[in-house]
Amino acid sequence: MLLNRTASGGRWRIRPDGPGKVTGKLAYLTDMARPDMLVGLVLRSPHPHARIAGIRTEGARRLPGVHAVLTHLDVPGLNGFGIARQDQPVLCADRVRYIGDAVAAVAAESLEIAEQALRLIEVDYEPLAVIDSPAKALAAGAPALHPQGNILHRRYYKRGDMEAAFAACAHIVEETYVTPRQMHTYMETEGGLFVPEQNGRLTVYAPTQHGFMDRLQLSRILAIPETAIRVVSSPIGGSFGGKDELNVQPYGALLAVQTGRPVKLHNSRLESVRAGLKRHPMTLRMKTGIDADGRLLAHEASIVADTGAYATLGAEVLNFTVEHVIGPYRFASVEVEALSVYTNNGMSGEFRGFGGNQAIFALEGQMDRLAERCGMDPWEFRRFNMREKTDPGPLGQPIAQSDGAAQVWRALADSSLWRERQGLSARAAAAGADAPWLRTGVGAAFIMHGGGLGVGIPDPAG
Repeated sequence: MLLNRTASGGRWRIRPDGPGKVTGKLAYLTDMARPDMLVGLVLRSPHPHARIAGIRTEGARRLPGVHAVLTHLDVPGLNGFGIARQDQPVLCADRVRYIGDAVAAVAAESLEIAEQALRLIEVDYEPLAVIDSPAKALAAGAPALHPQGNILHRRYYKRGDMEAAFAACAHIVEETYVTPRQMHTYMETEGGLFVPEQNGRLTVYAPTQHGFMDRLQLSRILAIPETAIRVVSSPIGGSFGGKDELNVQPYGALLAVQTGRPVKLHNSRLESVRAGLKRHPMTLRMKTGIDADGRLLAHEASIVADTGAYATLGAEVLNFTVEHVIGPYRFASVEVEALSVYTNNGMSGEFRGFGGNQAIFALEGQMDRLAERCGMDPWEFRRFNMREKTDPGPLGQPIAQSDGAAQVWRALADSSLWRERQGLSARAAAAGADAPWLRTGVGAAFIMHGGGLGVGIPDPAG
């Protein structure tokens, strides 16, 4: 709760949100309510890929206690959203692309009535071929999930003479690394409270990371000026990138404007898992070579990322991965080819690490294998090949000059934990003789983490 004393001029400072958090008095979305508040719910597709042949909402509209039933026909402005590319429909008109795609929204006097209203909405689906992997998406003759095809983004980077560099290598390691889809699983799922004001304005309370971008996107969807929308970023019960993009905001805003009453939406855990953003699954193929002394000479990488049904920030995540797949090491020759591919596998998007984690996992695996191949200590191998203070960044970009990594390495190398790591592992194994499945080890990895959205991409605070 107390801020760093040294950084605050020798005085202890209390965090503004500290007392509320430690006493349990801080109001999160779950705690917010209005006396005349309606409950909103979203009808989501049960199919990963299907054509919508018809939607009938009459039964839901006639249900007592229901105040609004919305479909794509009720979106006054842009029926699409996305920070970088607005390719995700607010409410699907003729096609759904993943299990969880939004088809309709309702507002009712209670959660029970809203749930009953969803059951009364009839949607005629015609299932389509499911693209459940990047390999299927890239196959010849694969159905296109979007007008521009199944490739969201392609990135290529090369420097040096790859053929000559590999010819000079004494050892070459080729390996494929596969990283999984992951869910944020924050304690507080996505939600919001949407309040129409008497002056015609709309106030949005949502645990969002990107209030100004939310306002811009909602203005497009509602077809009203940004100045008519106020977004209050309420305390967030976890986000990690998952609440950077719009989630329930379009539906709550539309329902509040339609009914003239406050509307609250709060995803269930199941709905959050189905409709929320995930970490991009990736397949990374690497070929890396060293000379007889263990010096890195050549590095070749191929990356395929599953961005799911819609773009979100998939292109930007891929750019970040390309930068990190080269990482903090000195390679004379590098070649990287990367693709971000649409599939029917939910939605991948912003997740802590922003594409760097997948690359670092694969790259560090290469470093361990190369060190073993040439008989070097894995940490000494990394020190031998780490970038120097005056070296450019991974993609040749100018970066701040620093030898901080070398300082950390020296401190680690001098520590008893590292110097005695073999003995520690042996003692732990002996002590755990009765539990052979338990082991203790000491490891070290060398990583970097870029800033913003990657090299050359504007990332304004607003």
